[in-house]
Amino acid sequence: MADQDQQILDSNEFGEKEKTVRGKKRTSAVWNHYDLITKTDGAWAVCKYCKHEMKAHGHVGTTNARRHTEKCDAYVKFVQTNPASNVVYDHDTYVRMFAESIIYHGYPLSMVEHIKTIDLHRYLNPYVKDISRYTITKYVMGEHERYKKIISDRLHSISSRICLTCDGWTACTSRAYFALTAHFIDNDWKLNAFVLNFRRFPPPHDGESIFQFVKSLLNEWDIEKKVFSITLDNASANDKMVEKLRKDVHSSSPLPLDGKYFHIRCAAHILNLIVQKGLQMIDASVKKLREVVRFIDSSDARLSAFDKAILDCGDRTSFRGKLVLDVTTRWNSTYNMIRRALDAKEAIDLFILRERELEMIFDEEWETIGNICDFLEPFYDITELFSGTQYPTSNSYLACVINIEKLLYDSHKDPSNAVRRMAKPMWEKFDKYWSEHSLILSFGLLLDPRYKMACLNDLYSSLYVPVAVEGKVNEIHSAFVALYECYAKNSQAHMVVQHSVSDSGPSNLNRPFKAKKILKNFNPHSCSSRTAKSDVDSYLNLPFVVDHDGFDILEYWKAQSVSYPTLALMARDILAIPITSVASESAFSAGGRILNKLRSSLLPKNVEILVTTRSWLFGFEPEENDEEVLSVAREATTDDVANE
Repeated sequence: MADQDQQILDSNEFGEKEKTVRGKKRTSAVWNHYDLITKTDGAWAVCKYCKHEMKAHGHVGTTNARRHTEKCDAYVKFVQTNPASNVVYDHDTYVRMFAESIIYHGYPLSMVEHIKTIDLHRYLNPYVKDISRYTITKYVMGEHERYKKIISDRLHSISSRICLTCDGWTACTSRAYFALTAHFIDNDWKLNAFVLNFRRFPPPHDGESIFQFVKSLLNEWDIEKKVFSITLDNASANDKMVEKLRKDVHSSSPLPLDGKYFHIRCAAHILNLIVQKGLQMIDASVKKLREVVRFIDSSDARLSAFDKAILDCGDRTSFRGKLVLDVTTRWNSTYNMIRRALDAKEAIDLFILRERELEMIFDEEWETIGNICDFLEPFYDITELFSGTQYPTSNSYLACVINIEKLLYDSHKDPSNAVRRMAKPMWEKFDKYWSEHSLILSFGLLLDPRYKMACLNDLYSSLYVPVAVEGKVNEIHSAFVALYECYAKNSQAHMVVQHSVSDSGPSNLNRPFKAKKILKNFNPHSCSSRTAKSDVDSYLNLPFVVDHDGFDILEYWKAQSVSYPTLALMARDILAIPITSVASESAFSAGGRILNKLRSSLLPKNVEILVTTRSWLFGFEPEENDEEVLSVAREATTDDVANE
């Protein structure tokens, strides 16, 4: 073998293979115990523990170095006094954990070759072997393919249907990406949600193009026969796309009631449009507050002056931290700005007194700002509740929408002029989108054993006269029975699959849903029962389940699947429906961390691999302080404006 190709392979005391290549970088882990220096007669290795020197010329292997390390008393003492240094190093585990760190945090793949990262890891464990960018890229791609097979198998093994969300996003590179997410309740009654695709989507972005794109993604996963619903925002192109998709999916596998409930409109997007309409009438006092916050945030000197004002207020304020300037296209940021400013009222007043450039915010203006904050708080809470991806949300839809309707209805007699001015255009926007409640999402309330028909009756009674209440309640009940009868025709085939297929895949999404704040005045004993004519009425006549923090609606229906098998099938499909497209927006946040101005040349294929693999490994768990993920308010698109 030629000298330049010669490799010396042997085993070290760590149970690994070592490789020393002449004329190239020393890659053996044993050299981590030595400092390499150059003398007149060549390279020498100096033991880090006893300072013993030995030759380390290019033709010298690792045998002498290994033997010295094994016998070095100073090294033995070091290991005894530093137990962590004696941990057995497993290179495969190191590669896996490094890859997971890159995937989770959106770090660049080249991080494995960053000098200071290597130095840090060698300090923590001197046995660490270097990883090349090629190696980590190959590993991540391999994990992507492995987990894609696992996710695909799970999608095909479940006996329930799959609910989708999708949305588009424009990266900092001005290139469009398209996210498709799947939501389903598996055979163990655990809620699952995954980003299936984060695909580069070139123009045009009209309804026909979106339809063909979504269809190709469904075909890629071979799940077009299992789709139940799709949640979208109100862009006009989506309205054109969804009808084509409904017909295509229905032709592959008949949808319940011919796909009557296939299209779900994103509740968070509608709520954003409603509140944004009110913010167009925002009071001058809030505009004045915004200018104060902008002034404070504009320089270090002013920030320091504000911090001094906080300290000088002493016990008069408990505010700590900093003010936040809102983004006018995100209404929840305006709410957060107002809320934090109210906490810092005394410090802000003192700061303004010391700064002659600012207008004073008078007490009556602070009162108006407080009234606006109180008015917006329920909208903020409901948006947060709507936007969950770790628990079912369809059972919260109707209660939240009716609470919003009542809040807007009552606001016309609010003593605050500012609130009344905001509420009027918000009511008009509400009437445009939610004058008719979504029936399929209303069924979620009936499937919640804490509420059922009694809660439905109470909610409508808070707004309508008895005759109207009876009509609305009967409409929902009749539609619920019609869907039940549709399911009953095919329930036997579904139940055979349900008891014959086991789904052992993990799910980290199933957290109990808490609705006490929205339904705090509900009395579960205030409605008379119906005559039991079917399983539907038999279930509705069951005693209410007492609400508590640990209640899990999916565990309830898992237990009821023997007594009410058809209703359980309905529950698995309906409770899996995401009422917002926030899951897709979470993927955009991950994409923004991965694809930024400093990494704009990353291949679209690699962007998709990193975003989707993160979802498959870690779900929708956000980064700490990741406001992009937590924020669900979205800027209205040109299509939204066109639909006004």
